[in-house]
Amino acid sequence: MNEEIKRLLNVLKTAMKILDLTNRDLEKKLGLSYGYLSRLFSGAIELKVEHVLDLCGALGLRPAEFFHIAYPRVPTPGTAAAVRVRDVLQGFQAPGEQEDAPSKLSALSREEIEHMMLTSLRKLLADLGRS
Repeated sequence: MNEEIKRLLNVLKTAMKILDLTNRDLEKKLGLSYGYLSRLFSGAIELKVEHVLDLCGALGLRPAEFFHIAYPRVPTPGTAAAVRVRDVLQGFQAPGEQEDAPSKLSALSREEIEHMMLTSLRKLLADLGRS
């Protein structure tokens, strides 16, 4: 089984555990036969995008949330193909999907950003000291 498929299946199984849902709970919710998810998670059934989307819906996750959990960090600067696709598709995002964060951050001064980073770092170090 492909490593990326294993990764996605592991994220799905972990999300189920965190949300206290069993295979059977999701099988009932999705109208699947008993044992279907066991076969899917074991690799006996090939994982398809439709499976991921259906399971996301049953878990209460939006697909974008799921994929952000599965792949939280985007390599910088990204592949040439990713940069081209992202540049073209940015104009096609639905209203409300575009994040305000970049425009807010660009309005901050260097000192404000450094202060925010220092405050966050101090908090993190304090939290680590308590554990």
